[in-house]
Amino acid sequence: MELSDQFKDSFHQGLIAGYFFTATFCIVFYISYYLPTQLAKNRKNKNLQRKKTGKKSKLPDHNSKQKLKKVCKKDQILPVGLLEKRIQINKVGRLSYRINYTKICHATKDFSRDNVIGVGVIGIMYKATLPNGCFLAVTRLNDSQLSIKRFELEIMLLGQYSHRNIVPLVGFCIEEQNERVLVYQYMPNGKLSDWLNDDTTKLGWSRVIKIALGVARGLCCFHHSLHMVHLSISSECILLGNNFEPKISNVGEAIMNNDVNKNIGFEKKDVYDFGCLLFELIKGKKFGQVSDCLSDTSVPFTTYTYPNPMNLLEDHFGFYDVMDETLNKIEFEDEVSSLLSVACDCVHPFFEQRPTMLEVYCKMGKIWERDEICEDLDIVTSTTSNVTNSFGCD
Repeated sequence: MELSDQFKDSFHQGLIAGYFFTATFCIVFYISYYLPTQLAKNRKNKNLQRKKTGKKSKLPDHNSKQKLKKVCKKDQILPVGLLEKRIQINKVGRLSYRINYTKICHATKDFSRDNVIGVGVIGIMYKATLPNGCFLAVTRLNDSQLSIKRFELEIMLLGQYSHRNIVPLVGFCIEEQNERVLVYQYMPNGKLSDWLNDDTTKLGWSRVIKIALGVARGLCCFHHSLHMVHLSISSECILLGNNFEPKISNVGEAIMNNDVNKNIGFEKKDVYDFGCLLFELIKGKKFGQVSDCLSDTSVPFTTYTYPNPMNLLEDHFGFYDVMDETLNKIEFEDEVSSLLSVACDCVHPFFEQRPTMLEVYCKMGKIWERDEICEDLDIVTSTTSNVTNSFGCD
């Protein structure tokens, strides 16, 4: 009798253990094999159904799409055949265009040397001619870690923000074999440095103050809206668009050199570089040439880098030596003196004494208003609130 009871107990225990083992095996089999197979089949069926019905997946972020059309207006630049698809970059609210690489090759004639318009550290820039007659500036990046990092960072920034005085990014290409291309709007008037190097052409006062004010506005956006620094402002990175509207380029380098925790000190480095740029605009020559010219006068160059323009006004020859001959007119004397005062403030030997770009922009705005130059531009006022609105990034 005892053996019979023990047998029954053992049998029940074995049955229960077998039941749990079988159930566990079935669950594991279902999760690891059957469920993934069913999900894959469902996805495949949905894709086939989408292809049959002709449905297209909706683009995310409708509001960003509308804002992109309003600010960048890229659809008006690129023909339909050039648009391969749009993709959304991680952490970027707007949509950036991914452009057909074959079309870019055709537009640049397979990156012909005849279409080279610039050579930089990260790559070569080409002029691209589209079938509709429009032009683009195409940078073909080198195969290096520096170029790859700048490529990614420039898309991240210019794909998210737009400003009238920062070079606009139209799109990009990513191909196999590490082929990366950045596509910008073409700037018909080239680089500012080309104009300063050309003795046969002069900018004139209206263009000088327009370029200076535009660059100041762009740097205000960098410092006060984006909270970053550029660190390499010069006539080489200032591109001139239609009506000589200046555009700050080399944005990728600015991001790579940027450290949020150290911006305060480096902002004044941008201010100093901007002061040097003002000297170039006033003299009509690159800064190295300005230094050579000033060294030939009785007034030492240190006088020009100290914020006291009255020293120049007291020395008749010194004041007119720093002026471009096209600005050497009686009606421009006060304006040039005011702009020279701003330049001297910017290159003060003690960086703590240099103004902020917002202060520079406000002071230059008064010069602009004094000239009463009427163009399709923002009306600059001396109030901080209005100035902030005029340079704010979208």
